[in-house]
Amino acid sequence: MSPSLPLYRTHRDGWAELGGKRPVLLLLLDGAGSAGELQQVVGDHLLGLFSHRPLARFDLDLLTQYADRRPELDFEDGHFTRTPAPELVLQAMTDAAGETFLALVGPEPMLLWDRAVAAVLELIAALDVRLTVNLTGLPMRVPHTRPPQVFTHSPDPELVLHPWDAFSGSLSVMATFGTYLEAVLAEKGHRTLGIDVCVPYYLGKSEHVASALAALEAIQASCGLNLVPAELEERAVANRAEIDQQVAATENGPAVVSILESNYDEFRTLVGDLPSADELAEEFERFLAEHDRRRDTGDGDTPEG
Repeated sequence: MSPSLPLYRTHRDGWAELGGKRPVLLLLLDGAGSAGELQQVVGDHLLGLFSHRPLARFDLDLLTQYADRRPELDFEDGHFTRTPAPELVLQAMTDAAGETFLALVGPEPMLLWDRAVAAVLELIAALDVRLTVNLTGLPMRVPHTRPPQVFTHSPDPELVLHPWDAFSGSLSVMATFGTYLEAVLAEKGHRTLGIDVCVPYYLGKSEHVASALAALEAIQASCGLNLVPAELEERAVANRAEIDQQVAATENGPAVVSILESNYDEFRTLVGDLPSADELAEEFERFLAEHDRRRDTGDGDTPEG
């Protein structure tokens, strides 16, 4: 493949009005680090609520491993039809207070990561992005019946609102595209912030609106954007009721959630231990492997003991 083949095309109509604004860029990349459909729920909320216009559109045909992310087809009236293909688009948006921000929304690249990172760096430089925020959904042993835990990390201590300081040690995990991009940006002196939301592990890729609500509140607090998270509150209540029903109908589901509640409450009361670094790495690696398996088989998610 020619290295000169472009990975994205620009839509120049909206570029001129961004001059001098130095926007924040949100990375909402659906993929391995999207437990609870976190990025999709946040992205749908923003696209549905705020005016937006595309600035750049990535060529997913170059960035997709189709053996792992197969296109979906509908079979109806005796023949196949294609469903709308996913897109990876850099959007310019205007929040509820009139401030412009950017959001890269869609599936994470699966191929050509270094070239894709270079392409995002080009866009960041051209648009004079002042801060890049990467959102990640981490599968953790927490219950859906308690408020989601949110943690932030950055090379710049001033940006860290909820630090990962409740456990000691270091860890190594397989990268998502978003975390890989975080690391490269930091190496090159760009300001970055990672927002990690702890999603109940037994939900897998099932939607968890409460986590998306918590993520929006964290983005607001760190970036000063007005993203109207309250618009998700009613939907979060309905989603909680659906999960309650699913857990109640699952063998050992209520018992598992009860144990997780006890552990969560003990941590909140006594400031006890979060999982160790090794346990966190093991849990995330398990989720990545399960994500790949479910992507191939289409299996659903249920609580496990």
